[in-house]
Amino acid sequence: MSQVLQRYALIGWPVAHSSSPLMQEAAFRAVGLEASYELLPLPPEELTAAIPKMLALGYKGWNVTIPHKEAVLPLLQYLDKEAELIGSVNTVLVKNGELHGYSTDGYGLQAALQRNFNLQLPGSRVFFLGCGGAARAAAAHAAIHQAEEIVLSNRTEARALTLAADLKRLAPNCKVRVMPLDDEDGIAKILSEMQLLLQCTSLGLKEDDPLPINPKIVPPGLPVFDMVYDETSFQKRLKEQGNLVRPGWDMLIYQGCRSFELWTGLPAPEAAMRLALQKSGRMKC
Repeated sequence: MSQVLQRYALIGWPVAHSSSPLMQEAAFRAVGLEASYELLPLPPEELTAAIPKMLALGYKGWNVTIPHKEAVLPLLQYLDKEAELIGSVNTVLVKNGELHGYSTDGYGLQAALQRNFNLQLPGSRVFFLGCGGAARAAAAHAAIHQAEEIVLSNRTEARALTLAADLKRLAPNCKVRVMPLDDEDGIAKILSEMQLLLQCTSLGLKEDDPLPINPKIVPPGLPVFDMVYDETSFQKRLKEQGNLVRPGWDMLIYQGCRSFELWTGLPAPEAAMRLALQKSGRMKC
């Protein structure tokens, strides 16, 4: 008798660009699980009504991306401790008819930093460029996991100040500072004291995007992790001056591995997931 097909999905608005189906369906095949992973474009006004329909259709779990990561919280019956602290969910598991919410973005970042730079979060000093949703989850995870110092810089300084206040509440022992984005001399000085520059903006997705900051103020020996997947002008300039730069693919893979494990209870076949992205031509590193 064949297995019953298990259904998983990504909900967001938009979702057509996502590489998650390639990765998750390769994982299902690798462990012999009869399962599908679908893209479900869901505008914000339809979120509340869509969740009961997904349960009725038998979905076992789903990933959540913008703009639903915070809006989905009131619809869940259980929140993992980190998701509750961060106030954001990117993975939902259906368990005994209840919706359990988790945040795997921080785990994905931590595993990516360890793989690419051999950097451990406890005792680390990290400069966050950008304070949007991805940065919030990553910075909160770093603070909770005993980063020594976090510096935030954002185009809208008020957003950085709000995140800084939240981080201080989450982790009182972590030193948190906000740096104005237009203070090049100040940023250059602070970067000389950091162990990592984490580029969390979407700048570089479009050809005419400006650079997030002047690459010349980044010390040549400072490792840089950029959440943008494909090589940007910023990444290229940094490589030319001697920085070790890694794009966001590993963070995607590792957060996806953790989601897979939460859904299935099985170890994630990381190699199969990585190979699927490489074979697709999307992942060029």
